[in-house]
Amino acid sequence: MTCFSRPRYLLLASVIGMGISVGGVAKAIPPVLQPEQSDVASLPPMGDHSVLVATGEQSFSLYDGDRGRILGTLPADMVDNIAISPDRKDIYVAVTMWSRGDHGTREDFLRDYDAHTLDLTHEIELPPRGLAVFKQQNLELSQDGHWAFIFDMSPATGVTVVDLHEHKAARTVDIPGCALVFPWAHDGFSTVCGDGSLTNVALAGSSVNVTHSKPFFDANRDPVFEQSQVDRKTGKALFVSYTGQVYPVTLGATPVMGKSWSLQAAAGQPAAGTGQQEQAWRPGGDQPFAWHEADNKLYVLMHVGGYWTHKQEGTEVWVYDVTTPHLLQRIDLPSPAKGITVSPDTANPQIYAMLASRKMAILSATTGQVEKTVEAKSSGISIVPQP
Repeated sequence: MTCFSRPRYLLLASVIGMGISVGGVAKAIPPVLQPEQSDVASLPPMGDHSVLVATGEQSFSLYDGDRGRILGTLPADMVDNIAISPDRKDIYVAVTMWSRGDHGTREDFLRDYDAHTLDLTHEIELPPRGLAVFKQQNLELSQDGHWAFIFDMSPATGVTVVDLHEHKAARTVDIPGCALVFPWAHDGFSTVCGDGSLTNVALAGSSVNVTHSKPFFDANRDPVFEQSQVDRKTGKALFVSYTGQVYPVTLGATPVMGKSWSLQAAAGQPAAGTGQQEQAWRPGGDQPFAWHEADNKLYVLMHVGGYWTHKQEGTEVWVYDVTTPHLLQRIDLPSPAKGITVSPDTANPQIYAMLASRKMAILSATTGQVEKTVEAKSSGISIVPQP
């Protein structure tokens, strides 16, 4: 029988570690353990390259886009909505919960988190809000940070206006047949209606004035994306249809409709139609648009497909000059993406692409080169601070 023995120095070390005296060697003195010092970390001010990413179905994680590192996490379900205050000091989350998990007494809240510490500072009771997978247009903030606008469905549709200074719901405005929120530059918001028109809500002190526009798109033949974009500083909006038709609108009590244009035609291609077998480059995804207001560029997640493929992941990002309009750049993605956002700065803007693989690709918006790929476990949705 073959025997194996450990080296002598290992045997001696293990014996000494057991506190046994061998050959006159004194017992080992156990190390003095230092008491653990606990602390609470704080975050630096939210920068231009900060991005909040929906991670899984129960949280949003704050990332540093320059380092590709996670900074902190906020609890948020897949039907919750989240917004960053214009001054970047607060993060608001609209939440819904039931007393027995998936049933029981329902409660709706708007939670206010300190963006520096991620502490919950206020919790504001709400009427029943509209529940859908995350859409930024379900929770919007006024440009001055005074008001939050929350889309409701109970089952009639409405918008709850929350006074963020007083931390209470101020009023609910009924918007029958309409949905979502697109804030004006000052004192109001618009919603999109089922007949292709806008309902416009002007807030003046304690009074509310509601007006209605004429239809400006065909809601039955070619509806617009719910994720259409608005510049909160100017109140200008870009409503984009499933085929890629862009409708510029200056929001207000009397909206001003601009001349529509085609994403494909602006790229030198035939405009896409509504034929099921008509293959064309089309917008699509969970979050297919990002409007970089600082230089008036529209970033669009594009794929090749037929009509009604508006949920399909994109393989390229097309960048448009909105003022002309014309295509400036086509950016290949490392793999198909569900959604995009773009940092608000002009010095070194970044594209945050939420890939179908659940990774986050960080690209230079200038060169289109991939700078980092992060294992973010993303569900496809992300938001960035306002400029």
